[in-house]
Amino acid sequence: MRRAFLVSKVLSGVLLAATAARAGGAKDDIGTRPAGAAVVAEGALAGDAGGQTPPPKLADQPPCSGVECAPAAPPPRDLVVAEERPSNWYVLDAGLRTHRDTFIGLASLAAAQSRTERFYGVASLALIRNDAGSHFGLTQVGIGRNLSDEFGGLAQVSLGENRARYFYGLGQVTLGYNRSQEFVGALQLAGYNRVDESFGGALQLGGYNRAGGDFVGLAQIGGFNAQGKELFESHGDDSTLWAIGQFGVVNYANAFRGLVQVGGMSAAHDFSGGLQIGVVAGAETFSGIAQIGAATVSERSYGGQIGLANLALEQHTGAQIGGGNYAESMRGVQVGLANISDRASGVQIGVFNHAKRLRGLQIGLLNHAEDGVLEWSPLVNMGFDEGPKQVGRR
Repeated sequence: MRRAFLVSKVLSGVLLAATAARAGGAKDDIGTRPAGAAVVAEGALAGDAGGQTPPPKLADQPPCSGVECAPAAPPPRDLVVAEERPSNWYVLDAGLRTHRDTFIGLASLAAAQSRTERFYGVASLALIRNDAGSHFGLTQVGIGRNLSDEFGGLAQVSLGENRARYFYGLGQVTLGYNRSQEFVGALQLAGYNRVDESFGGALQLGGYNRAGGDFVGLAQIGGFNAQGKELFESHGDDSTLWAIGQFGVVNYANAFRGLVQVGGMSAAHDFSGGLQIGVVAGAETFSGIAQIGAATVSERSYGGQIGLANLALEQHTGAQIGGGNYAESMRGVQVGLANISDRASGVQIGVFNHAKRLRGLQIGLLNHAEDGVLEWSPLVNMGFDEGPKQVGRR
């Protein structure tokens, strides 16, 4: 019993280790490593070692005699095709479908697919698919798709897709999809730009720009710009966007450190910078010059909120200016048609002003402060920190 228990523990450990290894490999593999294994023909048996099929075990079969017990003919073996080891090539290379271990020279050209483990040259061109393990040269050009595990050079250029796990160069340019795990360059230009871990450069410019980790650059410009491990979710995420700004229809940053967010909707978990501008501008914590929009929302804001409706769900320090202003706790000034605060320390100016606890001044057509000099007062009301009992309190 004890032996069976130990065996089960060992098997469980092996399975867990194998699972973790596969998961770890998948995490940093974005589909850019060229396949170097032998090609197995379709229908080959999984786990067939060297094409040899083990004979069936006969020890537990009852003895028999006769023609029906004669050994059966061996089953047909699936064909395993061993690929030729890729060769090295120099100066110029051309063909329909090329596969090289190392290329050193000027250029390679493939009418269909180019596959090079290590490329050192000026340019590689493939009309359909251009794959490289390491590509160090000016350009990798593929009409369909460029893949490179590590790219160092000028640019990956295609119509469909550019992908590099580690990219060091000027840019990735395509109509379709750019992806990199770590990008150090100037520009990603595509319909969909994605960096999984870190972006260091100038611009992400496209329909959808996504930085899954830190973004350090000039700007994200597109229809939908996003920075952070998860969209609109910040648990356990310490990644940051350092940029002049995000400019798009929808902008989101886990932690924004820059000058401005401008869009139809601008949102950040933690905003520290200049202006956040949108039809809706929102942040869990805002520290900056102002949030500006039809609606501005924050839990904690330090600066200004300017809009038709301004909401500080927990605390606001600064100015709220708009049609309607609300802050659970306000230190500063509220100017609007209606100003509401549970705890107001400062000035409220509007048609209607309300505070449960007032430490300051209310100026408006109708003023209400539960602990004010007067609970209800036209034109002017005041509240002082004098103790629990106030004149006019019931």
